[in-house]
Amino acid sequence: MKIVHLSFLIVLMLVLTACPEIRTEGAQQKLFKNHMDLPELNRVKYYGISFQLSKLFEDNFDFEYVIKDQAMSKSIYDLGLNFSAEMFTQSEADLFKYSIGEDRDNLNAVHDYYVIKRQNSMYEHFSSIKKKGPRNSGFPTVIQTIEGPGYEGGDTVTYMMATVDVNDKYYVFQLIGKKGHIGYLYDDFLDIIKSIKK
Repeated sequence: MKIVHLSFLIVLMLVLTACPEIRTEGAQQKLFKNHMDLPELNRVKYYGISFQLSKLFEDNFDFEYVIKDQAMSKSIYDLGLNFSAEMFTQSEADLFKYSIGEDRDNLNAVHDYYVIKRQNSMYEHFSSIKKKGPRNSGFPTVIQTIEGPGYEGGDTVTYMMATVDVNDKYYVFQLIGKKGHIGYLYDDFLDIIKSIKK
């Protein structure tokens, strides 16, 4: 009986350790196979809403590119991509309005405050024009992109940003990556925004 158990363990060990490179397919290969769209979408919940996000994103604990500690922060390390989601209340939006010093609605106050924070964190930056989000998103949305060189003059980093008003709660989403790699994921970012549900 012990020989059978020992034989089973040896075979199991060989199966689990043989050819690990065949068993694991990298995020880059999965992206290519899925016609440059983020694969394996999964519904994720965050502070009263849910949205579709690729299973390739893993939790990370890098909060350098967000404002709040309660932010959702995820990465696809193989692709050098970071994703974040943050929720702000009406009272926080009022504080942002006061800080900016200009009269605007809460959605734009949260977005503009966040953009200013992002711009101030960069030595040089280029910001696109703020525009309304996709019509079929179901919620009032504004979108903007900010680009600038990474730390110590490295590759240009692109921050895709969207702020969404869901019943007077304001969610800021970011998709961050190197400019050369992230451009083809703009439609994926819009799909995340369009997938938001209460």
